[in-house]
Amino acid sequence: MADKVKVGMIQLCGCSGCHMSLLDLHEKLLDVLPNLEIVYGPIVADIKEIPEGIDVFLIEGGARNEHDKHLIEEIREKSKIVVAWGTCAAYGGIPALGNLYPNKNLLNEAYSTNSTDNPGEIPEENIPKLLDRVYPVSHIIKVDYTVPGCPPKPEHNANLIVALLEGKKPNIPTKILCDECQRKKEGTYPKELKRTFEGIPDKVVCLYEQGYTCLGMATRAGCGAMCPSVNIPCRGCYGKTDGVIDQGSAGADAFAPTGDAVLKLPDKVGLFYRFSMADALIPKKVEK
Repeated sequence: MADKVKVGMIQLCGCSGCHMSLLDLHEKLLDVLPNLEIVYGPIVADIKEIPEGIDVFLIEGGARNEHDKHLIEEIREKSKIVVAWGTCAAYGGIPALGNLYPNKNLLNEAYSTNSTDNPGEIPEENIPKLLDRVYPVSHIIKVDYTVPGCPPKPEHNANLIVALLEGKKPNIPTKILCDECQRKKEGTYPKELKRTFEGIPDKVVCLYEQGYTCLGMATRAGCGAMCPSVNIPCRGCYGKTDGVIDQGSAGADAFAPTGDAVLKLPDKVGLFYRFSMADALIPKKVEK
């Protein structure tokens, strides 16, 4: 790859958190920026058209409407390497929980229930049509690399850029989060499950074994067990590992030994598919 890499980046159905994570490299940006030429990036540069011949394109967010889908397809045509950047691009992220509801319900909620201007009126003119659901980038085009995380840690962004500059494959963790969690594990199963606000967890013992809804056993490593290290259960934001087809199913399987306890949880879909609904084996709720 040439010394000066032409880079494009875009934020679609996401929150710009991945872009902010890149900026969080702070002074380390000085090590990589001289080798990059940002040729497209609405957040950082006023460039109207996606140019030809882009070396690496980072796509944050999935596709929610026809315009998103068109941009993703155009990016693929004009880029040598496309990266699904962050969990929303990789697995749909939290926006994909909207897949549990028909579009008409979502629109009514947004424009009829919560709108203060012309309540009950849903705009259609010059508005991109919603797709039937949120789609991860890889469901629309071929993706060369996936960098998960909500958002990815700054060092993962740096490792990605350095690897591509050197013509190497980025090193993405393949183990589960439990493997990098330092909490004490006895191999036991809880008889009752509770949310974080229900009591104060022990700071040493495995959160799952204490009965908290931690998804470390069904989530890709890479964050350094950031949440469990501050007494918060893992919510699964790094998505599934390479050896798992469906993150939610893996999580449900891990909780199965708790028996009736898991059945009593009020929002099982929200727990197990919080970040990966769009990439699940059943990616949306089927309308009856």
